[in-house]
Order: sequence, then C-alpha cells, then structure tokens
Amino acid sequence: MRPGMSCLLELLRGQDIACPIDQAKWETALALAEEEHVQPWVAARLRSRQDATPPTLSNCLDEIERDSALAAFYWSSELKGVLRAFRESNVRAVLLKGPFLAERLYGSAALRVSRDLDLLVNKADLPRAEAALSAAGFAPGMPDDYHRPWRRQSTTVELHRDVENPLAFNFHVEGALQRAQSAAFQGEPCWQFAPEDELLFLCLHAVRHRFERLSLILDLQLACQRIPATADWQPRPEVARLDNLLELGLAMVRRLDPDSAVVLDVPGTGRRSQHLEELADRLWQRLLTQPSEPLDWRTAHQFFLEIEAVGWPRLRRRYGHLQILASRVIEPDYVFAARLGMHRAWQARMLRPLRLLSDLLHRQASS
Repeated sequence: MRPGMSCLLELLRGQDIACPIDQAKWETALALAEEEHVQPWVAARLRSRQDATPPTLSNCLDEIERDSALAAFYWSSELKGVLRAFRESNVRAVLLKGPFLAERLYGSAALRVSRDLDLLVNKADLPRAEAALSAAGFAPGMPDDYHRPWRRQSTTVELHRDVENPLAFNFHVEGALQRAQSAAFQGEPCWQFAPEDELLFLCLHAVRHRFERLSLILDLQLACQRIPATADWQPRPEVARLDNLLELGLAMVRRLDPDSAVVLDVPGTGRRSQHLEELADRLWQRLLTQPSEPLDWRTAHQFFLEIEAVGWPRLRRRYGHLQILASRVIEPDYVFAARLGMHRAWQARMLRPLRLLSDLLHRQASS
C-alpha cells in the first residue's frame, strides 16, 4: 500500500482512530491526499478530530485551509462571472462539477479541488454561449467530440454540448437537460442535473479517468448519499447500455465506503456483475498501490473496452471505437493539416486518415 494511504482511508471512512496523531504519518498522508485531489476534505476531517494537534501539523493544516479558501474564492468568482454573462445572453447552463458541486456535496467550495469550470448547454444555445464567452474575454481552443475549451489567463471553461461522444457512451443528454432542476450558485441562477442523472454523469466521468484518483470515488460516494436508499431505484430505460458504468461506479464506492446504502436494481446477468466486481477489485488495488498515470485518448478507450464483458458487448464497443476513430476531428488533426498549409475543419477531417496512418507508423518505428 502506498505510504499514507491507510490514514487517508481511515479519515475518508470516518473511522475512529484510537492512536494519537503522529505528525510524520499525517504529513505523509496529507501529501498523498494532494496527489489524490482530496487534500482540503482530508485536512478538514483531520482538523475535526479531538486529539491535540502538534503545532507543525496545525500550521500545515492552516496553510491548506488558507490556500483552499483562496482557490475557492477565485473559482467561485470566475463561475459567477460566466453565469452572469450567460444570464444576460439568455443561455441556460447546467453546471458539472466545480465549486457548485463542492457546495452541494461537500458543504463548501473550499473542500473540493477545482481545476476548471465545466458547463453544459443545449446545442441550440451553443452559439450564444460561445458569443458570451468571447465577449467576456475568453479565447476558444480546439473543439473535441463533445466540448470545447475556452481560456482567459489562468481560467479554463469547458463548454459542453454533451458529456461524452455518444458513440462511446450515449448519455441521452437531451432528456437529462429536460429533467434538470433550477438552482442558484451564490446568487446567480443556474441549473443542475436531477440526482440520478448526476450520479450517472459522475460514474461516466470516473470511468473516463479510469478511477485513477480517490477524488473521483469520493464524488460518487457523496452523490450516492443524495439517492434514496430504496431497492427499486432504477436508471432510466434509455440509458440501459450505461448500466455497467453505474454498477462499476457503485462497486468502487463500496470499496471506499463498505456501508454505502444505495441499491441499484439493474436487470442483467450474474456474469456481467462478476466481471465488474473483479474489475473493481483490480482498479481498487491499483489505486492503493500505484500513483495515478496520465491517460491519453487511446488508453481511455482501451479501458472502455475492458469494462465490457467478453462477447457481443465487447464487439459492439470495438465497433463504436472504430466509428469514433473514423469520424472525430481533434486538435492533432488540425495541427497536422496546418503543417500542410490547410486550416479549415473539412481539410483537417479529410487528412485525418493520413494523420492516423502517420501516427501508427511512428509508434511502430518507436517500439
């Protein structure tokens, strides 16, 4: 087990720790918590203990709390500015993650790490949303399968038209937008997913990152607490093919929180459930023993394949992967086309097969 991991799990699980605080042990745990993007939450849990905290460790907690408060103020201010611009442009935005999720699930924007702002808008509102961001001083990056980054100095806004390429995982975002609930973030109106849609989105988000960090599972654990603990709760019929994401996500929550009360009634086979439980065991063991690794698109999609049981589900996933490879246009495609003096989207799309072939030959030459 990685140094400090046992201490992290004790705090995240809310377990009573009989031994007094050992400064060196908890400093190691706090350093690991920073790697796992859970440091503010862990520091707050450690602060709430009744033990006498050594002065050096107390100073460390003070610094974490101060830095977290400053970061939360910054990201909250930036988010309010974007929401204000959208309100003035009559753009309805669903907030994904960020300080809004932190306030609702963690109790404070300072208790969850934010790296950017993710907002989902209806495709019909996309031109007005982009115009509002441009007027607010944000510059667009290259669009991806389902979102586009907009940057202003050190702030990045990920403007989503979907939460994932539908050929990979079809979230049926139109229905989720219709079910979205009105809300407010620090006085600015916004929208949020219904609890079951939010849980599915967080499962999808964790899968996209292969459950590489404890923060992904902690988000899910806290989101589960908002779901009624009833045996007949079922996901929406139109997302039946995403049941394995929910099953795997809840399996990971049970490894962090064995007392989790959420019961998912998913029609399926014992073979699929066994496959996902075994996969969850491997993921959990890797998280406990190995640091997270950066994932590229190809590695992430290889994990998407690993989620599926052997047979027709995995063949269908392979087919969808090939469809995405053939249809998507991403930043490397634009860069490749620009080298040949071509800068339009249709030109980048036309040259994509040549770029993929070039990459394949380069990988083979390097291996």
